[in-house]
Amino acid sequence: MRAWLIGMSFVTGCWATTAVAGEIQAKEGLYDLTIQTTLPGMPMPAQSLRECITGADLRDPKKFMKSVGSGNDCTMQDVRQEANRLSFKLSCPREQVSGQGEYLFANDQYTGTMNMSMPNPGGPAMKTVIKTTAKWVGPCSK
Repeated sequence: MRAWLIGMSFVTGCWATTAVAGEIQAKEGLYDLTIQTTLPGMPMPAQSLRECITGADLRDPKKFMKSVGSGNDCTMQDVRQEANRLSFKLSCPREQVSGQGEYLFANDQYTGTMNMSMPNPGGPAMKTVIKTTAKWVGPCSK
């Protein structure tokens, strides 16, 4: 369960530490997200949520990858934003979690995949994959 919570915080955001030029090629507004976390030997149900993405979020990957919760020590490195693709490496020293992610944008939808590795007491590192699909549903409510 702890790994899932950590994963969810990655999906919904972490502080980006690298400024990136350009704008994410997506439509501003309200999105329905489906998040599927895969942990070895531990089936997880898909999670659904709604997220408002503003013009400011699209202009700055740091804002797009919002931080969730206080005390989150995750940082992003090697952030690259090219046309419809956002990629990055992720490091969370306190939780001893590291990984990489990539989001692909297509006007009114986007997908993302994060591959992470975390310690597994008494065994090899646990590999976790988090896949996100998002579809624009309309303007954000005020």
